[in-house]
Amino acid sequence: MTERLKKEFFGKTSNGEDIFKFTLSNSNNVSVSILNYGCVVYEINLPDKDGHVVDVNLGFDNVIDYEGNNNYFGALCGRVANRIRDGQFTLDGQKYNLSKNDPFGGHWVHGGFTGFSRRVWTWSIKENELTLQYRDPDGSEGMPGEVLTTVTYTLDEDNTLTMDYKATTTKPTVIDMGSHFMVNLRGHGQGDIKDHVITVAAGKYLEGGDDMLPTGKFVSVDEDKVMDFHEPRSLEGDVLESLTGGAAFHHAYVYDKRGERKFMARVDHPASKRYMEVSSTNTTVFAYSNHFMDVIMKDKPAKHGVVYKKYAAIEFMPMGYPNSINMAEFPQSVVRPGEEYHETAWYKFGVAK
Repeated sequence: MTERLKKEFFGKTSNGEDIFKFTLSNSNNVSVSILNYGCVVYEINLPDKDGHVVDVNLGFDNVIDYEGNNNYFGALCGRVANRIRDGQFTLDGQKYNLSKNDPFGGHWVHGGFTGFSRRVWTWSIKENELTLQYRDPDGSEGMPGEVLTTVTYTLDEDNTLTMDYKATTTKPTVIDMGSHFMVNLRGHGQGDIKDHVITVAAGKYLEGGDDMLPTGKFVSVDEDKVMDFHEPRSLEGDVLESLTGGAAFHHAYVYDKRGERKFMARVDHPASKRYMEVSSTNTTVFAYSNHFMDVIMKDKPAKHGVVYKKYAAIEFMPMGYPNSINMAEFPQSVVRPGEEYHETAWYKFGVAK
């Protein structure tokens, strides 16, 4: 352990396994806590313009609640984030039937019933770097191949949290993971995000159908102006209600140049001056503003006893194309033996001038 990376006991799973909280911090009073249960981002503590520090990250207080984390607060979604239509796909002529855990339909979502988000991960620390690792067995949730996944976390002095994802497989399979943490920059229990300002650098997004899966159509934000956030836009009033699709932000914005670092999105909270910028090597960023919070959480108390409501937070999760394995026209996330899945996401926090 170091002053910049500390480990402490967090709790036990229902099976009696020890879970630890690892806190990365810097000299700017910024700290991020990660659990070795589901790679959960547990806390993101940020100062405001006056130096007042609050936790801006939604979540729970204990391991047992994270075992039933149906809103995936802070969790790593994998092997494959988002949805796979009908919980099935065909790869190299072999059909695979997967877990169908989508509460809104018979699809795979965010890794299945257990996935990566409800597993205990092994941990290691090297100076100020935390590494979590999990070996997912062949056939897990119906997926082919034993997959060894490593996620490395660092927090540097310019307040950038880096999540570096690597994975290998023993059989051809699909791998596409992402962190589902979501923030309210006023504070995690401080109402909705309508006082936030959003910027999204993408020029197009994937059209979604009634089943929340891509139709295959790319929509230009020049044609659909309500989805254009190239310039910073406040969410005040009915902005969220007016977004295409009728579920506020629930969109995969599309980017080119997979493998290259690129700025994707930014969230600002003008009153506190806090902000978060998201960059990634991946091909989309999934924007989600918790339109379904009330449906999923049903007034269940969360962290510090707070009951989160609709639009309580915003998420920008870098990932590949949803349901890409069933859509040949999309960039694929197939990984074969001898290959390595490798993506990186960067989250820069700060106080605006």
